[in-house]
Amino acid sequence: RMAAIRDDFAAAATRAAELGFDALEMVASHGYLLASLLSPLTNDRNDEYGGDVTARLRFPLEVLDAVRAVWPTDRLLSVCYSASDLEPAGLSRADALEIARQLRAHGADLLHVVSGQTTPRSRPEFSTGFNAAWSDLVRNEARGPVMTSGNLPAVDDINHVLLSGRSDVCVLGKPLPASPAWLA
Repeated sequence: RMAAIRDDFAAAATRAAELGFDALEMVASHGYLLASLLSPLTNDRNDEYGGDVTARLRFPLEVLDAVRAVWPTDRLLSVCYSASDLEPAGLSRADALEIARQLRAHGADLLHVVSGQTTPRSRPEFSTGFNAAWSDLVRNEARGPVMTSGNLPAVDDINHVLLSGRSDVCVLGKPLPASPAWLA
C-alpha cells in the first residue's frame, strides 16, 4: 500500500510536468498524510516508518525521491512541511532542522515552512507573520531558500519578513480575495 501511495504522488507530478507547470509543491504539513508520518504526535508506528525522526522521515523521503525522479530539474520543486506541531511532545527544534536538511538532500529546491494544525488540539497563535520564526530557523540554521506564510496582511508585514532575512518568499492567501487590488 505504501508503494502505491508513493507511486500516486509520482504520477501526479508526471501529469503536472506534462501539463507544463513551472513549479510543484509537495505537501507534508498540517496533518495531511506525509505530515502525519513526520510528527511524533500522530506517528505511532512500530515498523521502519515509526520511531525517531530518521524513521519518521523514511516514507516522506521515499515520496520525495519518486517525485524528484519525474519532476524536471529545471523546474522548482518545493516541499511544505510543519516545523512545529505547536503542541507538547510534538516536533522538536532538532526535528525541524533534520527534516529540512533531509528534504534538501533529497532534492527539494525550496522549503515552505509552516507550523501547527497537525492535530485538532493544536492552537496556533495567528499573530502577524506567526510562521516567520520557523522559516527563520530553517533558513538560517539548515541553510537554503525558504518560503513562509501565515497572516501577512500588509506589504509592510511582508517587507519586514523579507528584509530581516527570515524568509526568501512570502505566500499571500487571505489578503488577495479580500482586496483584489492589494498588489496594485
